[in-house]
Amino acid sequence: MNVNTEKKSENSFFRFIDNYWYHHKWATIGITFALIVILICTLQMCEGEKEDLSVVYAGPDSFMVGDRLTNIHAALKTVLSEDYNGDGTKHVEWISYYVMSDEEIKYHQSEAEKIGEEYYYNSAVISENLKNFQNIIVSGEYSLCFLSPYLYEMVKRENGFTPLSEIFDEVPDSSADEYSILLSETEFGKYFPGISELPEDTVICLRRVGGIGALLRKSKNEKENAQSAELFRAIVAFKAEE
Repeated sequence: MNVNTEKKSENSFFRFIDNYWYHHKWATIGITFALIVILICTLQMCEGEKEDLSVVYAGPDSFMVGDRLTNIHAALKTVLSEDYNGDGTKHVEWISYYVMSDEEIKYHQSEAEKIGEEYYYNSAVISENLKNFQNIIVSGEYSLCFLSPYLYEMVKRENGFTPLSEIFDEVPDSSADEYSILLSETEFGKYFPGISELPEDTVICLRRVGGIGALLRKSKNEKENAQSAELFRAIVAFKAEE
């Protein structure tokens, strides 16, 4: 190939690049940015702490990332007795579903009206979260639950909880009924930031072993339920150092 041919090929290549960049500049920038974000998120997920246990919150409280969740994770880590997955750290995953009953919505609307304000809520989000919560209950995926009375009664009607008498040697004074403990009546619920900010009527309860999870992964399901029961006992037994 002579010099002129090489120059023509080189010029054609750069014209192609110029033409492509002119017509597809913003699409290329957007795709590149998206790929970088996905890569960063993937690396963070891989490097993040792996949970030893997971607990579920469902009720009228909504959670954002920041100090609130950091404090909740720290509180649960304090009472978790073991590093169950053996990775050298203790970490309890906090899974939350923002769900409100019609009565709770009406109450907040009434309270807002008293001070001349309007109460805003997203009915579509609440409906979707309720559906997701019901799905995880049916699946039996998680055992230890922090619930509003509304959602607690929903599951209780289906005989979904383990009696306290099967978890504790002696039913604690902080019990709300035969299946649940009132969080605000425990020292754990009063002492730790984040946890102490949950609604006062939040109850703690343990799912029965069962659901689809027990059929598909019986051994693992039973093991996680036993570990969750141990965490439940540790929460109720917690005493702050004087």
